[in-house]
Amino acid sequence: MIPKITKGSRPHGIMAYLVGPGRHNEHTDPHLVAGSPLLMAWFDDAQLNADSAAEMAREIDLNRRTFGFDSGEQHVWQCSLSLHYEEGELGDEKWRDVVQSFMDKMDFTEAGAKAPCTWVAVHHGQNVKGNDHVHIVASRIREDGTKWSAGNDFRRAQSACRELEREHGLRQVSGTTSQRWLSRAEVERQGQERDGAARFRIERTVRACAMGSDSEAQFVRRMRRAQLIVRPRFASGSDAVVTGFSVAERPAQGMRPLFFGGGKLAKDLTLTALRTRWDDTLDSATEATDEWRAAKRGQRIVHRDPEGSALDENTARKMAQEIREVRRRMRAVPVSDHQQWAHLARETSGMLAAWSFAAEDGRDGPLARTARAVGRSAQRPGMRLEPLPAPLRFAGTAAFLVAMSQAPAPMAQAMVMSQLARTIQSIYQMHQAAGELAELRRLDDAFAHDLAQIAGPLPDVPEEAAHAGPVQAPGALRETQGPTVAPRHHYAATSRSEGMEMDR
Repeated sequence: MIPKITKGSRPHGIMAYLVGPGRHNEHTDPHLVAGSPLLMAWFDDAQLNADSAAEMAREIDLNRRTFGFDSGEQHVWQCSLSLHYEEGELGDEKWRDVVQSFMDKMDFTEAGAKAPCTWVAVHHGQNVKGNDHVHIVASRIREDGTKWSAGNDFRRAQSACRELEREHGLRQVSGTTSQRWLSRAEVERQGQERDGAARFRIERTVRACAMGSDSEAQFVRRMRRAQLIVRPRFASGSDAVVTGFSVAERPAQGMRPLFFGGGKLAKDLTLTALRTRWDDTLDSATEATDEWRAAKRGQRIVHRDPEGSALDENTARKMAQEIREVRRRMRAVPVSDHQQWAHLARETSGMLAAWSFAAEDGRDGPLARTARAVGRSAQRPGMRLEPLPAPLRFAGTAAFLVAMSQAPAPMAQAMVMSQLARTIQSIYQMHQAAGELAELRRLDDAFAHDLAQIAGPLPDVPEEAAHAGPVQAPGALRETQGPTVAPRHHYAATSRSEGMEMDR
């Protein structure tokens, strides 16, 4: 939940705007969900209009007039509270509880030790970005003539939002994760097709390329072969030290590319975070610099990658064993060690994203959605990914993903997916132990809807075939502990003839 705060001196203008059509005709059914007791008694459950807006504005302005404060002083405090669109619509009753708690924490109400201020919260529904939100308008003049202190109000509002996210099971964000929300430019470019927006497609592609790369140079090559425009950011005064990057899809004729920095896609996709996966040697740094320079200048790829081979059961068995071993080691990692759990979530999400890239032909299918849900676990507030020892990484993933771009055998897919499902279950149990309700709900949805579609057409994995630990009876992917999965659809992967061009 993201707070946006402004201050002003014209409550009549603010209220007139809130009950009007909005800049993009997005204000529909404006009504109160919370407010001072007197205003709620007058206007609760009523659709607001210009007359009611004027009456509420006069009431909000009453304390200023009564105690003789200058009309030019910024005595009106306005704050919008927005949810990420994946939360859907919260509903008036839930919003009432959230906003009332927020205003209590901000010391506007009678719940504090000081006299209350007059305030209202107006709800319209979703804005043009698809975010359900409310607008709060409050007088800064208390009923006894003292003033509400606005010192550090944005930091206090952020802190209150973090508490409310935990209390109400909402998506937990940091002060910077609003960058994950669709911008107006994206909405205008992509229309209302939010699930298939460019940002999510690019995130999946970048995550897939990173997961399938053994080096930074290979990562650059794979992004370019995946038809992304790659733009490195060099350190000031240098053409050899790369500090970051941005990427864009190739636009339609006559359109300009829409670039996203790695950190704008996801916190774990900054170049600093991605470099924790790769060895740092003089040779690897030189090769990476060659590829970054070629990308910047639009020149051909400099170095070639070794060719891969088709996925067979032996390759899949090794990958499944590796995933199981990583998961076994994670049993000793406490829930409070956010860094290592974030690494596990990033590795798992990357495998699913790469699989989606190879199999779903650009669609926002169940693999892509599951990858996105798991990837959120790697983006907890305050998270900073650091290098981890090899035993806690999916070291053999690159070979597996090279094979996935070709002709994977169904049993080979099933063996790896069986272990990935168990890994997601481990991440789910970690969130459960930590009491993180929003993450639990997101993974519940992934199990119930998306993993069920993936599991449907895959063959059962007999124990003697996997050799990767105990394998459950037929239907293992659908019978994990934790979320219960009931298959509703069959998942038919469509192969890409070019894949990720990993064999080049």
